[in-house]
Amino acid sequence: MFKKLTDFSYKRNWKEAIGFYLAYLLLAVILGGVFGALLSTSTNAQTFQEGFNAGLQSNVGPMVAIIYIAIISVLLLIKRKLYTKFRYLILIVINLILAILGGGLLGLIIPAFMTTREVSAN
Repeated sequence: MFKKLTDFSYKRNWKEAIGFYLAYLLLAVILGGVFGALLSTSTNAQTFQEGFNAGLQSNVGPMVAIIYIAIISVLLLIKRKLYTKFRYLILIVINLILAILGGGLLGLIIPAFMTTREVSAN
């Protein structure tokens, strides 16, 4: 289920795609937390609550998720040679809209689906 997670050219079955989704969702949550923590240290917060509120107000988590999902999507397009097919480019645009609306939770659905497609011959 969790094999070859960093190999973007590997064709996954549905079970492995779900493993890909879960692993990269966990990584998105960790990255959002790390960047949120880094931001809260720069706000001179005195208590945990002040730092937590500064992290929530800055919306750093959603921004990190959008950038993170865009990077994963582009890597998938390049490694699987799908950038020559217009339908996959449209899927990436839809994917970024989903990432804006739902962060990593919605934004990783299409990349997980794309890992189940064949690598293009072009």
